[in-house]
Amino acid sequence: MSQNVLKRTTFLVPDAKQSARFFESVFGWTVWYDNTLAVDERFPPSGAPDQAQAHLVIMDTADNTLGKLGLLQYVDPPFDTGQLLKRTKVRCGESILVVNTPEVDEIYQRALSAGANVITEPVNWTVPAPNGTDTITLRTVSLFTPDGIYMEISSHI
Repeated sequence: MSQNVLKRTTFLVPDAKQSARFFESVFGWTVWYDNTLAVDERFPPSGAPDQAQAHLVIMDTADNTLGKLGLLQYVDPPFDTGQLLKRTKVRCGESILVVNTPEVDEIYQRALSAGANVITEPVNWTVPAPNGTDTITLRTVSLFTPDGIYMEISSHI
């Protein structure tokens, strides 16, 4: 058994259930965990008081070996959770959620219908291969979810 395996990536969101519905409708992922819990003030260091109430939804993705996706909502958030839909740029320190799928164009359409802010419609582009001499051609769409999570959805073509 391998050590240091990625368990989960969790995003702070204004509404965990609404965010989960986005991932269900766009990617077909399912809810694995859905509970309200008391959050330790140290994990994550958000400024919320110790034992603040939060709602945590954890999504099961298509590949359980790569971990799960968490969506954490503070009941009384210690920060602004204003409208995030019109974000167009990422900031230093932010995560980029990258999904590999053969359904880039279909997911693009479902994401539009689910309220995503599409930054780049599906395009083909190339990147250097790991060996440094060959190239990999990708088909990619980039977007922000309604909660402001930046995503790149790609397929090797």
